[in-house]
Amino acid sequence: MRVVFFTSDRFFRNEVFRYMYAHVAAACGEAPIVAVRRPPGARSGPLDRVRKKLHAGAGPVGVLELLASYPLQRTLGHRNDRLALAAVRALPRPAMEPLQEEALYVETVNGPDAVAALRALRPDVIVQFDAGILRRQIFGIPPLGTLNLHPGIAPLIRGRDPIYWALWEREPGWLGATIHYIDAGIDTGPVLAYAPVSPGPQDGYPEIFARVYEAGVAQLVSTLRRLERSERWSVEPAQGRSVYRTTFPGWRLAALEARHRLHHRSLAPAPG
Repeated sequence: MRVVFFTSDRFFRNEVFRYMYAHVAAACGEAPIVAVRRPPGARSGPLDRVRKKLHAGAGPVGVLELLASYPLQRTLGHRNDRLALAAVRALPRPAMEPLQEEALYVETVNGPDAVAALRALRPDVIVQFDAGILRRQIFGIPPLGTLNLHPGIAPLIRGRDPIYWALWEREPGWLGATIHYIDAGIDTGPVLAYAPVSPGPQDGYPEIFARVYEAGVAQLVSTLRRLERSERWSVEPAQGRSVYRTTFPGWRLAALEARHRLHHRSLAPAPG
């Protein structure tokens, strides 16, 4: 079975992608990469996040919340990302690395160049990672479908930063990973596997992040092996309140950290 990754041009620096690629390539053999080039200066800044918020229907309150807490988001968010990626880097994995020079590069996510590059590779399955929102002309290419690993339990929690939102809203049932087919919605495709995660009493965001991707990648590999055996199935979606969330704002990051520190302190043994 031929597995093709569709990702962004920063894949070779992304610890989560490197971890995922190593396990998938070890299980399935050669896994070509098609990567979408990001134009210079296309890194996500506050104005870009505002545009995305408005597009997602967040409204003026959500936009003001994001702008007001952007400095906190930069400092705390970037620090948490560093710690989380370091935790992923420490996870054991096969000795297989995605090579920057061997990828096929395209300029668009859903344009003719991306369609042509993916079709030329004749994938049985596409695994999407950080490429962008895919349209039918892309996710409909492989006969066995296009898969996504969502770091939350969909459809209960969809959208961005599901781990933060699960911690903030005290929803442990949202913590984990979902392997699902990509369809025209966002994190709405048929579910193939769940990987729920139960954090330890002292686990913070970095530890939970690493555990979610460790469990999620294991389920992704298991899913690919089942597809290779010509199995066809779906899993009953998780039942309960379903929400869609956008970027987790900086002031909530600060409040969440304060809450975690207080909880951590309460678990410490009393002196003497």
